Amino acid sequence: MHELSLETYKAQFDALLVSDPYHKRYLSGFTGSGGHLLLTQSGSELFIAGKYWNQVAEQSPHCHRVNTDEAGWIATLQQRLNQLDIERLGFESHALSYQDVSVLQQGLSQQLVPTTEVVTPLRRCKSPQEIELIRQACAITESAIESGLADFKQGMSEHQLAAHIEFHARLLGADSIDFLIVVSGERGALPHGRPSNRIIGSCELVTIDFGVVYQGYHSDVTRTFCTGQPAQALQDLFDAVKTAQQMGVAMLRPGITASSVDRAVRQNLTQQGYGKAFCHGLGHGVGLQGHEYPILNESSQAILEVGMVLTIEPGVYIEGLGGARVEDTLVMTQDGCESLTTLPRELRDIDSISVNALK
Repeated sequence: MHELSLETYKAQFDALLVSDPYHKRYLSGFTGSGGHLLLTQSGSELFIAGKYWNQVAEQSPHCHRVNTDEAGWIATLQQRLNQLDIERLGFESHALSYQDVSVLQQGLSQQLVPTTEVVTPLRRCKSPQEIELIRQACAITESAIESGLADFKQGMSEHQLAAHIEFHARLLGADSIDFLIVVSGERGALPHGRPSNRIIGSCELVTIDFGVVYQGYHSDVTRTFCTGQPAQALQDLFDAVKTAQQMGVAMLRPGITASSVDRAVRQNLTQQGYGKAFCHGLGHGVGLQGHEYPILNESSQAILEVGMVLTIEPGVYIEGLGGARVEDTLVMTQDGCESLTTLPRELRDIDSISVNALK
């Protein structure tokens, strides 16, 4: 579990109500969908319904348990805050709706203090244990892609190929599927296109962008494949993306700004004639969420640090032709970065993958 010291914030509030589900899990280990986490100077308390009582004992033994069944969680929280002499209660302004805040204002006598960026900074750099879980999530993702492609047969649709990939991910231990993009041919020009009933044809590109959740942590990997020899325009497009992606990865080092990496990759694609066809940011952080700090784009203020886990994923998308993207999930190290995704990055023929699987 991760700890948050309130000493830094004692001038602002006396206790913090954590409502963001990812922050709640990060700080307590509790994975239930309900419950409220209260952080005080003396420790952590979980306000939960009785149905979660044993789950909290197992997952969060360091947290004091408070049952809310009898009086409801607001009245129970009020009673507990009074017992602890809490006068100023901080709350996560991004995680509560206007209605939620109104309910707290009506039900509590304490002064409510809106907060931002209290827990998020703790999550920016991952611990060795977190990095290992993301590595395992990435391994499941890549193995599922390879196994799904090994099942590929002529006449399959994008949707059918996606179903095979998801099936293997579940068999390999994924807790859930975060997202799965499978686009082929002209649909490759859709950066976030979902699998359709389009039959995957010959001599075209197929882009697969896949992420799973394993023990709460996410993965993210994109590879572009082909079905037979694609037209030269598609080959050139892919080569440009791969070159730009590898350049972006090579730039990563502690202290570099996220925006400078994005600009350099964007300039590289512009010089190759594809700048206007790169229509999204270069990457994002990965952890308990599939997209989190840092964001890598032209306006990002982030400075990369050791322990950050992030993606580098340039893409080129041309309407009427198709598109390609290559993406790795990487962890920042003292000397640069380490890739947590290891699938080959060259343009591989799906037919050869499925044939080799039969040998």
